[in-house]
Amino acid sequence: MIPAPPLPTPIMSDSTSPFPVRDYLHPRFWPTWVGLGMLWLTAKLPYPAINALGKTLGLLGYALMPARRRIVRTNLRLAFPEFDKQTLRRTIRENFHSTAMAIFESGLAWWGSERRLKSLYRVEGLEHLLEAEAQGKGVLLLGGHYTTLEISGKFLACHVEGLRPTYKRAHNPLFEAVMVHNRNRMLDGLIRSRDMRDILRNLKQKKIVWYAPDQDFGNRASVFAPFMGVPAATLTLTARIAKASGAPLVPFYSERLPGNQGYRIRIGPVISAFPTGDDVQDATLINQAIEEQVRRTPAQYLWAHRRYRTRPDWEPKLYKVRRRKALKRYSRLLFLLALPITLYTLWTALRNRDRRYLIERFGLGNADIRADIQLHAASIGEFNAALPLIRLLQHNHPALQILITMNTPSSRRVAEKQLGDSVKYHYLPVDWQWSINRYMQRVRPQCLLIMETELWPNLYEYCFQHGIKNIIINGRLSRRTTESSKFVQQILRHTLEYTYKVLTRSEEDQQHYLALSGPRKIKLMGNIKYASITLPRDSMIELTRPYVLAASTRNDEEKLIVESWLKLATPRPLLVIAPRHIHRLNNILDSLKPRSLNIAVRSRQEPITAETDIYIADTFGELAGFIAGAEFVLMGGGFKPHGGQNILEVARAGKAVIFGQYMDNFRAEAKDLLAAGGAIQVDNEADLVEAIKTLLEDRQQRERMGAHARAFIEANHDIAERYLDELQKLCPVLKRG
Repeated sequence: MIPAPPLPTPIMSDSTSPFPVRDYLHPRFWPTWVGLGMLWLTAKLPYPAINALGKTLGLLGYALMPARRRIVRTNLRLAFPEFDKQTLRRTIRENFHSTAMAIFESGLAWWGSERRLKSLYRVEGLEHLLEAEAQGKGVLLLGGHYTTLEISGKFLACHVEGLRPTYKRAHNPLFEAVMVHNRNRMLDGLIRSRDMRDILRNLKQKKIVWYAPDQDFGNRASVFAPFMGVPAATLTLTARIAKASGAPLVPFYSERLPGNQGYRIRIGPVISAFPTGDDVQDATLINQAIEEQVRRTPAQYLWAHRRYRTRPDWEPKLYKVRRRKALKRYSRLLFLLALPITLYTLWTALRNRDRRYLIERFGLGNADIRADIQLHAASIGEFNAALPLIRLLQHNHPALQILITMNTPSSRRVAEKQLGDSVKYHYLPVDWQWSINRYMQRVRPQCLLIMETELWPNLYEYCFQHGIKNIIINGRLSRRTTESSKFVQQILRHTLEYTYKVLTRSEEDQQHYLALSGPRKIKLMGNIKYASITLPRDSMIELTRPYVLAASTRNDEEKLIVESWLKLATPRPLLVIAPRHIHRLNNILDSLKPRSLNIAVRSRQEPITAETDIYIADTFGELAGFIAGAEFVLMGGGFKPHGGQNILEVARAGKAVIFGQYMDNFRAEAKDLLAAGGAIQVDNEADLVEAIKTLLEDRQQRERMGAHARAFIEANHDIAERYLDELQKLCPVLKRG
């Protein structure tokens, strides 16, 4: 295989410079050479034959390019709402013909003789250009992206000296080199479209700079001004150039005449009082000047480009979003995982006897789920954190329709118990495009609120496409995630591009999000979990003996905690173990069997006696009560590398808490509670034994730690109100309320 050489840089040559053919002999350029050769041959044909070729190629493009056809149709519907279906269809076909003709006209402009081309056009309004030149400051010639752009430059160059157009580089390096070489032969040089210094330098040299600003370059250096009656992102660069140079602005128009009559070139009078100093007004004047020709010849404007791509303030997108490669790979991966996902969903539905889980996770069903606000809380912990905010939304906006979505049956049971029929419920579908699209078309929310770390690319892309403001609440992102593989980081970056706002819980999380997204989207708000509902006193679970609670324990942690517990001097209080996953009961009992302990199990209604060493609370929904009744709490999830568990419920109950070193998912909460003096963090078994011993022997210390923890929570009691204030600025439906 012949190694690919580095791509050559196109030469900005003068008219006498030879074309550097030797730089473009690699096989990768051969298809382009064939295309350019065919274009050169068409330039030798009679004009009627070229016109016929344009019609043929236009028909092929119309038939074989449905995506481009949709763009043209969208643009024409917006620009000419008065067109009926027949007129619209005819104009779309004519536009494809006109665009195809632009290709052949490039060949005519580059290789056609001046003698032959002279009979194909006429120029009107040259006196306006002469009048502008008489001011002695150079001239800014305002053009639009008409399909006759290339050949009209050739015609104009025959009558105007010192004409220098701006241009944007082509992607194909050989085509770029040929284009630059031929434009330099027929014009007085080229200027990069965004090189303001070069533009100003040429204007100061009294050159005529041909400038076409009517493309969408995004929000940067643009304002929204009406173009054909539709707000369009319009560059402010034109006004800045005119102001800096003092050059008059002269509109330039070109059109292809019916049949084989050729072309008309028109130069309009100087646009007076430009610039005005108002960016929007200046942009409007520019667009109005270009519109004049667009309305004369609707089919001869370059409607194939996304003129209205950028929308104001998160409005629905007018064109289908171009999918990034990483997101395409993500969707393909989800498709390949369809079978295991389906089997897991079926197994979960059967285990929980929840038919809704099976139906709704696939985006099926026909229940009424239309809502103004959708709030997604994947798990029980995230729902509990969001509950104060939900209560505030209901209180301040009683007419608001709220939909709560979740990922697990247990979180749905908790949500239904807490909120009853005051809101709607639904499982969030698996992030397949078809399931998300069907589901979101039924919900149609104005705002989607996502708790913490649920980043689903297809869901976020749908929101971006349809103008739904998706806002991450209590944003949490670990360092491990930001330092993951390049593929994962690409997906995260693209997903955050489709995110309207991220309200983070801590400075550390803010920095992690900033590593993947721009500062405009990220705002530090604080941890909303500090605002969770306070437990009522009657929820306390009192056993026949005082007890210490090991809460939300996970694999291998029960064994570590029990071994540490047995190293304490007797008599010891009762140790209650409340595992994170209650279905692990048999595994826990097997791991503790070698110790020959007296163990009672709550789900089996086994009594607690004076001889009971350990009581396993393997029941659902009672953890808060056990926390309230405990002497102090050992919080699981952090003694082994599981990422930690939420320690704020313990602090809210006014209890001292001990946790391990692996608190990656709750790093901010752990740091805050340690600083407040409400917790102890241990690194190993010896530290754990010492911490338990200290709190057992010193009642005043554990009560003091509990008081510090509760005071810290109460100091942040208004965090939900702060989140609501911010959401009322971001969500239109809340502004109206």
